[in-house]
Amino acid sequence: MSGRKNSNNNRRKKVKPKKRKLNRKKIMLLICFLGLFIFGITKLKPEVSQAIKNKDDKPTATQENIKVEEKQFELSDEKKESLEKKYTILVDPGHGGHDKGTQDGTRKIYEKDVALEIGKKVAAKLSKQSDVQVIISRTEDKFISLDDRVKMANVQNVDALVSIHLNAEGGGSSANGVETYYRTGANDGSDKLANRIQETIASYIAIKDRGTREDIYKVIKDARMPAVLVECGFLTNPKESKKLLSEKYQNQLADGISQGVLSFLDEQSKHTKKLTLYKVSFF
Repeated sequence: MSGRKNSNNNRRKKVKPKKRKLNRKKIMLLICFLGLFIFGITKLKPEVSQAIKNKDDKPTATQENIKVEEKQFELSDEKKESLEKKYTILVDPGHGGHDKGTQDGTRKIYEKDVALEIGKKVAAKLSKQSDVQVIISRTEDKFISLDDRVKMANVQNVDALVSIHLNAEGGGSSANGVETYYRTGANDGSDKLANRIQETIASYIAIKDRGTREDIYKVIKDARMPAVLVECGFLTNPKESKKLLSEKYQNQLADGISQGVLSFLDEQSKHTKKLTLYKVSFF
């Protein structure tokens, strides 16, 4: 009996569960992972903050466009003055239509035709200048009265009038050369304009320089601005009339006339600036 009882007691005795051992390797890996995670967040935070800050500081596309547009209009006073300043020149090829002007009777060369060709070349050369606007009284074989030519200059309030003509010698054929006329008694710079044109033509072409002269030709007499009449040569001289038909010679004349006009405009501009500076300093 006693042996069986002991046996039962042994059966009833509870078996204690074994304690599970912690895996140290896994714990160490977990700690390392957590450490790296925390370090990564700490390191990344300033960069993210800086990126956000840079994004906030960066101008939008609209802001950039505004800055570019503002920069484009930041011009110096000199450039602004250049853009605002505009000279207007009236080039007036003489005669036209039924008004043939002087002529070489033997070759049927008319002043109106040669004057038109030279005038168009002068207008083309002057119009290449960024600060010069050109008006031409006629571009075809058309009659325009002297009154209308003067009215055109005065109404348009041009800065200078340059009338192109060809000369003739009464009863002879030996006279040659270029001469430029300005209004008698003019004190508006017409004489200076005539001198500049005469000088530059003589420097561009090997031709007799007949100088500048005063006269009361209507087209310059009634003009309310510096006005000149350029006699580009004598059609009555066979040798000179032949040259006047040459496009190369016409271009040389046009170069001389246009450069004379530009020299005059430069002098006027400098003179105006000096007067302005004088007034500012005086007052």
